Amino acid sequence: MKICEYCRTTSPDGVLQCNSCGSKELKNICSNCNSEYNDSKCPVCSMKEEAKPRACTHCGKETFENVCLDCREELTNRRQVHNNNEHNNYENASMPKPKKKRKFLVFYILFLIGIGIIGSIVISNDENLSQEAALRKLPDMELLTLEGHPKFYDEYKEAKQFWRGFKKVKVVDASQTRFNENALLLITSGYSDKGVITNITINLSNVDNKKDIKLDDVLRLICDYIPYDIINKYYTFEKSFHEVYKDNSYEAYHYVMVLNEEGKKSGERYYKGKFAFKIIHRNDDDWIAEMNYLAYEGNHDKFGLKYYDVEDWDVDINKYSNEQ
Repeated sequence: MKICEYCRTTSPDGVLQCNSCGSKELKNICSNCNSEYNDSKCPVCSMKEEAKPRACTHCGKETFENVCLDCREELTNRRQVHNNNEHNNYENASMPKPKKKRKFLVFYILFLIGIGIIGSIVISNDENLSQEAALRKLPDMELLTLEGHPKFYDEYKEAKQFWRGFKKVKVVDASQTRFNENALLLITSGYSDKGVITNITINLSNVDNKKDIKLDDVLRLICDYIPYDIINKYYTFEKSFHEVYKDNSYEAYHYVMVLNEEGKKSGERYYKGKFAFKIIHRNDDDWIAEMNYLAYEGNHDKFGLKYYDVEDWDVDINKYSNEQ
């Protein structure tokens, strides 16, 4: 390297004048001891002007010596050289091991740590996948009451996320309801319902041992989707009734509440005028439970009492709220 005698700017070897001030008065800087000189050889260490350091083939350290000062590798025939004291120190492990070996050891340790981390992630993922797979194979009745599931008037998008991957559960908008009527659990929201759940249907027509299902079993299921904190505050009980088609091929249990004054003042536009659910039992032992504001109306209201027998249904749904 060159240095200008006037402005002290350094320049690479081979230049004839200073790149900064244009002076041609340049001195050499010894690459070995940093001494400044005008001759072709450094007067301090006798290093020639054109001399370049060599990189140790063992540890990579650059040096002008024939033996690497760091790892004692001889750079002429690649033989490691030690004096007696250094040899004894090295044998006694007081002298540091060569850098390359240390680098390899560090790399090897990091590699093992990385393998351990990756292994734990894979195991964790496998465990999560196994848990999810186990959940999706739950018996139907247990699946329907899966802990933490969204309820009526909860966010539709939360239900979409919660039931993702469960083939027996369909979470769709209201326009797709009729295409998914056979789902074990059907959850929908209408266009004007502000993104909340406004219909829940539980269809037990295809579950195992459906002949053993009783009314109380279905009631417990549908009540698991009731938002008791909302209905007990904003709705007032109106009626509950049991209707039976006179040929005994159909019966239904209806529970109806109406929006009270506090509910009307709440400002929640998605609260319907009625909160209702019905449980349908057909003569082929099919059980279907529906929760939506239209469930308040019975078939006897549509087709007349001459086809149906109707009586009050004495039921307390609040006793099931304690199970949630």
